[in-house]
Amino acid sequence: MRIKSFIILTAAFGILSLFGAGGAFAAPCASSNIRWANSSNTVYISGGVACSLGDIKSLGSKYIPLTLVDSANKVWFLGANIILQNGAVLTLYGDEAGGDVNELRLKSNNNSLSDYVRISGSWGNIDIRNTKITSWDEAVAGPDTDYSNGRAHINVRSFLASDGSTPLESRMDIKDSEVGYLGFYKAESYGLSWKVATKKLSVFDQVGVYGDVINNKIHDNFFGIYAYGGQGMNFTGNEVYDNIWYGMDPHDDSDYLVIDNNYVHHNGKHGIICSKRCDNITVVNNISSYNEGVGIFIHRLVNDSLIENNEAYYNADAGIALFDSYNNRISDNISKFNKIGLRLSVGSSNNIVENNELSQNLQYGIFTFKGTDTPLGSADGIVKSNTFKNNIMSKNVNAGIRFKEGNFNLFENNTIDNSYYSIYTHDTSENIFIKNTVFDNVRNYYFERVDSQNMVKDTPGFSFKLYDSLSDMMVVNSQNRLLWNSKGLATDFVSGESSVYVNKTKAGSSVVNVSETNLIINPSSGQLSAVRSVWNLTGDFRKKWTEKVIVSPPAADHVVGDLNPGSSYRALANGVLLGTYSANLNGEISFTYASYGSAGTQVIFEVKQ
Repeated sequence: MRIKSFIILTAAFGILSLFGAGGAFAAPCASSNIRWANSSNTVYISGGVACSLGDIKSLGSKYIPLTLVDSANKVWFLGANIILQNGAVLTLYGDEAGGDVNELRLKSNNNSLSDYVRISGSWGNIDIRNTKITSWDEAVAGPDTDYSNGRAHINVRSFLASDGSTPLESRMDIKDSEVGYLGFYKAESYGLSWKVATKKLSVFDQVGVYGDVINNKIHDNFFGIYAYGGQGMNFTGNEVYDNIWYGMDPHDDSDYLVIDNNYVHHNGKHGIICSKRCDNITVVNNISSYNEGVGIFIHRLVNDSLIENNEAYYNADAGIALFDSYNNRISDNISKFNKIGLRLSVGSSNNIVENNELSQNLQYGIFTFKGTDTPLGSADGIVKSNTFKNNIMSKNVNAGIRFKEGNFNLFENNTIDNSYYSIYTHDTSENIFIKNTVFDNVRNYYFERVDSQNMVKDTPGFSFKLYDSLSDMMVVNSQNRLLWNSKGLATDFVSGESSVYVNKTKAGSSVVNVSETNLIINPSSGQLSAVRSVWNLTGDFRKKWTEKVIVSPPAADHVVGDLNPGSSYRALANGVLLGTYSANLNGEISFTYASYGSAGTQVIFEVKQ
């Protein structure tokens, strides 16, 4: 129901915007639509009309404290609240939009807890174009910079009618404007707010609040932008900065939003945060920097969303963070000079993290952990089943990847360099690392600690170290290559896979080095193990290895490499000639051996000229 309503409303507002936001079909403003309540210092505008400040001044009560303080520059001072009801529209247009207000000053005197005004749409619309809006402290003849006593603000709210089913919806659009010094810490009073007035989750499927915020400067508010239950909103091309708390904060059940090409910086908490059941969010092409929290924060059941082509710099916390969020794509972002490049926590799972640069951060390129918060979308809070692919993590101070309390994740084709640790795992299991490139780190190896049991697969050469007896490492090759290692451990072979299992007893306290040998052993069934004893890469190119039968195979195919192309080689098994072969252009020969005995039998193979 909600998606259908969203499509219909988007189409409807798209048509209306061709003629003037919110009011293409609205009637002209009339005095009968404007009511002045002196007792509450409030102007009520009601019905399907569109009114400007000039309309209110000319058609409303002469006692309304609305003053054109500079007629040449179209500067207005509003000393009363304005509440829009029953579909009414307030148009605040500057010269370039054909309007009568280039600047609107909202009374916000700091000498009292309640001496401020608000503009509110309660089943009403506000349309702001090509103008400037600010709070105004009459004592200082300037903006109200102290929010502690309350401060002027603007908001719209949607709700269900008394019948419990009819949506009474509001909209606020802001375009090509500057809005600053609004709001304080109180619900719907944060500065610029869009809200569905409910605490029942089911109501969000029946009613939404709407609006687009495009090409504005929004600054020094309590929150730069706040939405609660927003649907299909578009935040594009804005500069959002110096706000007390968050820069941009789409909150509960705000879905199908687009946050594109904004510059969000120097805010007191997170730059961009999407929090609590916000689905199908698109966050692209933004720069979020110098914020006192996270640059881009995906928080609490924000699912099925795209975070792409953003830049996050110099944020006090992570550049990008996922908290209890699922099925998102984080791709082609740059996150540098933050505390952490990318953080996943509190059960965040089934996300794709691909083609990002997460470098030069004060702690880690990627950091995962369970956390102490109770997850809403995960049973255990473990970070699991995420894919990290083709990311670059360079020059992070502590580690390229600090992977804690995460299971069943895939790391493939990532590059980690010039950090202290390359990959540091802590209490993790059944994660797979494939073809990652690790170089020039102080500890240039996989470091497994505190009950970590993981797999490195199809990686030509790497090193690892096991810290404790509860940790182990499985090394796997899907081409059935022999895996040489510095501990002399045998490689196990089954059809389609070779592997070496290493626990603390086998590894000892030293670093274990592993490399692929150009020897493929692929049994048709059963199981073999093998160790190499001679593997000359020059001179006579002699090769020698021993295979042991674990479960007897009918036969095993062999490919022996690192030979001189075009030269002839004899292959022997236990000294018996199997045949003479000419090495191909890749320096390889191939043969099949089919005379394995019972379990425990050993066969010594040799290839020589």
